[in-house]
Amino acid sequence: MKRSLKIALSAIVWIAIVAYLIWSGNLGERKRAEVYVHGVEIKIKDSSEISIIRTSDVEQWIKSAGLYPLDKHIDSVPLVKISDVVSSHNFVKKVRTSVAINGTVYITVSQRKPIMRVITDNGYDFYYTEDGYIVPVGHHSAYYVPVITGHFPIPFPTSFSGPLNGSKNDKEKNYDTNYIFIYKLINFVKYIEDNEFWNAQIVQINVLPHSAGQSEPEIELIPRVGNHVILLGSLDGYEQRLDKLMTFYRKVAPAEGWDRWSYINLKYDGQVVCRKR
Repeated sequence: MKRSLKIALSAIVWIAIVAYLIWSGNLGERKRAEVYVHGVEIKIKDSSEISIIRTSDVEQWIKSAGLYPLDKHIDSVPLVKISDVVSSHNFVKKVRTSVAINGTVYITVSQRKPIMRVITDNGYDFYYTEDGYIVPVGHHSAYYVPVITGHFPIPFPTSFSGPLNGSKNDKEKNYDTNYIFIYKLINFVKYIEDNEFWNAQIVQINVLPHSAGQSEPEIELIPRVGNHVILLGSLDGYEQRLDKLMTFYRKVAPAEGWDRWSYINLKYDGQVVCRKR
């Protein structure tokens, strides 16, 4: 008898739970049918660190595409199309869109972070980002990173945007000296950024014209402190040459003065050759 009572009570509880779920589901559907979008919240991730994309930019992109969801029923909001429109802009790394039952559309945007800017005499002006993306410089895209200047071949058109490793196949890149050189530049900039002193000291990297007899162009560095130019030479073995310069800065510059020299040449093994002002 007790067992039968337990079974009966258990059945009643489960029936009540199922009935409640059906009732609440129907209530939710009726409530959802009455909900229209009354607010759009746009969040730019890492905006304090990477202030390239603004919320007003994202809002304008969506409005220009005729997709702004305000006053639309929440079930008619084209979330995928909104994501596609926002994602089509070069500095956008990732977009997440959703709509809540309270009538708010949420749009969260992750930005690409530039690690260097290239401005060449032959018409190139682009950022290279930490996720390996080439982004042409445009409106509202000013961002402080090491600047690479000069005149040297770039292995893609001036209008190119997209992943650097997607502009040619791997076999072509392995034999393209221009690709090899630009990857060396990228690795050099990463090395500079990972070192607290050099990241603060080096503000510009200038690529000199490729001279006959050289396997690749030589590099000049423009420092923040000291009114001089540094000839690094080739990008092979730059770690050792920067170590020489660090020793020079620590032992010679404080005694002689930072502005005593106009040119510091590091390209010769075991030597720092200075030209006095």
